[in-house]
Amino acid sequence: MKDWLVSKLICPACPVAQAPLELVVRDARLNDVWDGELNCTTCGNRYPIQQGVAVLLPSKMFSILDDKGGYNTPGMLSAYLWSHFCDLFDDPGATDAYRHWMAHLQPSDGDALDVGCAVGRLSFELARTHSRVVGIDISMPFIRKAREILLNRRLDFKLIVEGHVTETRRFDFDEQWDFDHIDFIVADALALPFRQHEFSTVAAINILEKVPDPIKHLMEVNRMLARNRSSFLFSDPFSWDETSSPKERWLGGNGNDRYCARGIDTLRQMFAGEHGVFDPPLAIEGCGDINWKIRKTENLWEHITSQFLVGRRS
Repeated sequence: MKDWLVSKLICPACPVAQAPLELVVRDARLNDVWDGELNCTTCGNRYPIQQGVAVLLPSKMFSILDDKGGYNTPGMLSAYLWSHFCDLFDDPGATDAYRHWMAHLQPSDGDALDVGCAVGRLSFELARTHSRVVGIDISMPFIRKAREILLNRRLDFKLIVEGHVTETRRFDFDEQWDFDHIDFIVADALALPFRQHEFSTVAAINILEKVPDPIKHLMEVNRMLARNRSSFLFSDPFSWDETSSPKERWLGGNGNDRYCARGIDTLRQMFAGEHGVFDPPLAIEGCGDINWKIRKTENLWEHITSQFLVGRRS
């Protein structure tokens, strides 16, 4: 964990108190805390830092670190590494989704937060236009790989072709990529461990449909955004699934009269200040559809249309 990150952090169990965390360092490598812990002096919770990765999850979620399924599998790591970086190593099936998302964001001298960063591509892009960037995800394998890329300035992984047959993919990042002001931590999108109004830009790409409480996620985004001169990049395919969240919490597609039939229309209302989520409201500066792919094997793909909005506070 980069030492500059400590001043931004609070205990995820004490958001109202904005309880700061006390850093205990057992091993440090230059500006990176390799082994230690973060302690809350308000509630007493302790959050480990192991092999450079800080884990700031609510205590009830720590069991997810031992889960060998879902986003913690080697197959999902291969799939997301391809999806995030395929254009950099000139794969013939590549999309340029991340360039499109970034094209709609204004540069800022403030800091950026990438919620649900997976293996980090958007975070690396945001570092080109922001002072500092933090990426968060609940998947330890994703965050470990993002930090490995960060520290080595190299992407190196085994791309699954079929079964246990793999091919190596590599990409070396040159000096045009600013890796000195990025960090990645394990954290929950519903309990973000940062001081309120800390970021000039927040991005949440393809995560709304995956969290158990979409409204709470968006309210956490509102808590993170600076009240002035800030932007929110939102994108989602709205492929609601009851295995992720109960249908009464969906923001569209469920017949709930409180929300629009389509999720993107509900989000437009929320950006405008309706439903008590974004305060101050966000003026929409960009919108559209972006095509994105997940490559699971050579013959198994997901083709996704992600609808996006970019909102800004002046």
